[in-house]
Amino acid sequence: MKGAVWTVVAAALTLAPPLGAQLNVAPTALDQLALNSLAGEWYEVASYGSWSQRSCVADATFTWAVRDTQSMDVRGTCTTASGVETQHGRLRSRDRAHGGQLTIRFAPTILTWLPAVWNDYWVLARGADDRWLLIGDRRRERLSVLSRWIALDEAALAQAIGAARAQGFDVGRLVLLRHGPAMARAASAAWP
Repeated sequence: MKGAVWTVVAAALTLAPPLGAQLNVAPTALDQLALNSLAGEWYEVASYGSWSQRSCVADATFTWAVRDTQSMDVRGTCTTASGVETQHGRLRSRDRAHGGQLTIRFAPTILTWLPAVWNDYWVLARGADDRWLLIGDRRRERLSVLSRWIALDEAALAQAIGAARAQGFDVGRLVLLRHGPAMARAASAAWP
């Protein structure tokens, strides 16, 4: 499967428009986004520059719970070399006029007032039936493909990677994230 996925990634790289011309313009987040449609568990299947890449070796998931019309509670969990690590944070809309331009913080609540603790968390694209999300930032320093299922099929992954490439992200930096057998069993029990 791993070889087939990289074949799909290579195809997405070669079929996408060139990167250079797009770097002068910020990526485009979705215009319309209902925050409550993001609620639930998401598996990070490919990423660069994200929290999960700093210390996680497998099983990166994010669970989002609606707090109010403009914010959600976030729990990020992953397996590290020393065990399971969990972070709690907040995801919020910049404002209703900017749809998918969200911000996220994992810093303690007492620091919420500091702008520096909030990072771009833009929803750049989404798959059919909300099966996957493409998350990035305005400077193209972070990129993640999130999936409702533990494994994203090759065609959907290629579509997400193509959307990232079209927005000027360096998709060659993407790393596929591993999800262990225990996580796969839990996921198959949770999803039909």
